[in-house]
Amino acid sequence: MVEPLLEVRNIELSYGRQKVINNVSFDLYPGRVLALIGPNGAGKSSIMRILAGLVIPEKGKLLLKGKSLSSHSTIHQSAGFFIEGPDFYKNLNARQNLVLLKKIRRDEQSVTDLLRMVGIEYAATKKVRKFSRGMKQRLGIAQALLGDPSILVLDEPFNGLDPEVKQFLMDLIKKLAAEKNKAILISSHLLSDLEAVADDFVLLSEGQVHAAGSLSEFKNEKHTVSFWFENEPPITLLEETAAGTMANTDPWCWETNLSISETSEVVGKWASCGCIPYEIQRADLLHSKYMEIIK
Repeated sequence: MVEPLLEVRNIELSYGRQKVINNVSFDLYPGRVLALIGPNGAGKSSIMRILAGLVIPEKGKLLLKGKSLSSHSTIHQSAGFFIEGPDFYKNLNARQNLVLLKKIRRDEQSVTDLLRMVGIEYAATKKVRKFSRGMKQRLGIAQALLGDPSILVLDEPFNGLDPEVKQFLMDLIKKLAAEKNKAILISSHLLSDLEAVADDFVLLSEGQVHAAGSLSEFKNEKHTVSFWFENEPPITLLEETAAGTMANTDPWCWETNLSISETSEVVGKWASCGCIPYEIQRADLLHSKYMEIIK
């Protein structure tokens, strides 16, 4: 059985009288991406700051490869961080910024290779003050990869990106986990994007773990499914095979709760009766879980 690279155990944190993290535990495994989700104020950023050694929890501990960390800052020997929009020397170019960071980390990794990995080798000699937001995000991930860390902690890496750059970073994150065997923790408010890259998830609500597990295990749960029809469908057939409600008319939309396998079965029954929806929309798993805590 694969052992976790990083174990977060029963951490608690308060700001004044307000407890922002309450008995939170989770594990990061090599080759897997863990999505940390929850509404604003749920504790996501505070957990990221604890992992980075920027905040010391009142209770709980971190274990790296099964050993308790004597100092929270020592995690930097095995982990790279992208937190709160990393800043750079704006009048230096991309290469110069990474060279400086290399010296601080005493790293021998090729700056050219790093820039190529994140897709901005063409901007190696461009001053950072002229970078677009997407270029800065990619440079930030490049600095997180200095030292070839086994763990990556990425806080909102997709913020403000155009679709092309976002897809590039999503593919990179999946590749780093699958091919480089890195354990990756990623936080974002873009739930559909997280579902596309993550293997596991932890959903926080008011500083506590509301739900957690493998995404593949939850995909057979029932979730809201919307079926769109060009013409009015036979209501009796829909009610008998997939009890729900007509959420919209002209175009007609039938909403119900089904698992993936049930959805396929229902569509097969309808098709045999000549009732074929032109579009099927299934609520994202993480969105469904998220909605549980904000209703």
